[in-house]
Amino acid sequence: MSTAPTSPDTRERLLRSAIQVFAERGYAGGTIRDICRRAQANLASVHYYFGDKQGLYAAIFDQVSGLFRQRRARYLPAAAPAAERLRVYIQAALEEILGCRGDADDRADLSAIYLAEMAHPTETLDRIVALHIKPSNDELLTIVADLLDLPPRTPLVVDAAASVSGQILRYFLARPLISRLNPDQPPLEERVDELVERVWRFSLGGILALGPLARGDGVADPDAAAPAP
Repeated sequence: MSTAPTSPDTRERLLRSAIQVFAERGYAGGTIRDICRRAQANLASVHYYFGDKQGLYAAIFDQVSGLFRQRRARYLPAAAPAAERLRVYIQAALEEILGCRGDADDRADLSAIYLAEMAHPTETLDRIVALHIKPSNDELLTIVADLLDLPPRTPLVVDAAASVSGQILRYFLARPLISRLNPDQPPLEERVDELVERVWRFSLGGILALGPLARGDGVADPDAAAPAP
């Protein structure tokens, strides 16, 4: 019976190969055999490190989510106010998807996997949501709720948080469109700090402008206070 290699980079090679294969062929079409062949690893390696194909697929999301959490923890000051926590959330997300994980091919492959999972959910989606997407979303809901002084599950909070996430996901999922629509602009990965600042100010200003709705005062004032320059 074959045994799995214990080389420290075998697990990483399997993950990188899995990202490529699942991006090219989807979860259903990607096979353990193809992944192991590309990673130059034996079949037992997948069982040793991940358990099965589903575990390997989930590990892709585990890795991305783990790096996201590490960045937020590193940037977040103790007892930070909600506005600063929002900035850290946006900074960690944009750095992760635009410039601080792998190369452009890796990011394109991850985008393809994410889009495929949303269009055709696999049996792993419930696990992905429970372990990674929901905790991150709950954190964002808490930040927005603190800014509006509302419970986190209030529809206004949920919709405002979705607007923040939508801005971030556009840079993740629509990179080919953005580069073609704005050919004279520098690549997104060269503008991370600038984008963080703009998305944060836009998001914070929009959330604060919802204050009258949160208080039941009627229509939100578009001239509500925004973060000072």
